[in-house]
Amino acid sequence: MKSILLPAVLAIAFAVAGSAFWAIGHAEQQLADAHRQLAVLQYSSASDESDASVASPPLVQRIGGLGRADQVDARHLHATADYWETRYNALEPKRDAGGAITETDPDLLLLAANAAFRTTQNDPDRGNTLRRLDGVVKTYGEVLKKDASSMDAAYNYEFVVRTRDALARTRPGTKVPSAAAPKTAAADADLPAGPTLHGRPGGPPAKTDMAQFKIVIPKRGEERKDDPQAGKGNVKVRKG
Repeated sequence: MKSILLPAVLAIAFAVAGSAFWAIGHAEQQLADAHRQLAVLQYSSASDESDASVASPPLVQRIGGLGRADQVDARHLHATADYWETRYNALEPKRDAGGAITETDPDLLLLAANAAFRTTQNDPDRGNTLRRLDGVVKTYGEVLKKDASSMDAAYNYEFVVRTRDALARTRPGTKVPSAAAPKTAAADADLPAGPTLHGRPGGPPAKTDMAQFKIVIPKRGEERKDDPQAGKGNVKVRKG
């Protein structure tokens, strides 16, 4: 009886451990897919993959703490996707009953501060914008308290302070110019509509006749000897 009991217990223990590690590996694969989707600017897919990776954490993660870094990574991915999809309200940091920020992750706080600043660009009221910029400055300050080496937070902190001070010197009643509406990408394009981590979508200036721009194709060395004029895009004739 003892000879059967021990192998059975070991088999169950190995099965539980194997399933737990398989779940962790599957979650890491989903995180890798989320990073890939984020790299190609597919923010909705990145958000979905990051959520799926932590939707059902295995028992080992809850008890032993394994996979905690993956859960933090998933939060960062989701927050980054929210930011670039302009879901700024979703990035508002958690606060206690007294209004103090309780979020301790500097990366999430930096995204929250960036999102808060973006929302001030669409508020035409000068006084309201000044109050909101004060809140943005405080959030950047919280980031620097938790991570003094954050170059982005330090730069943005000074930039927002100068922006707030410049706006405070304007006359009361002055309307704040709203940020220009981002251009949208074509429905069949690979890029998402609106701004991306590379900036706002570009394009030719308004009312520009693109037909006036002509393409000049350089000639090969032997062709330049026969005709020194620049090429006009004629059909190439294969030799031989």
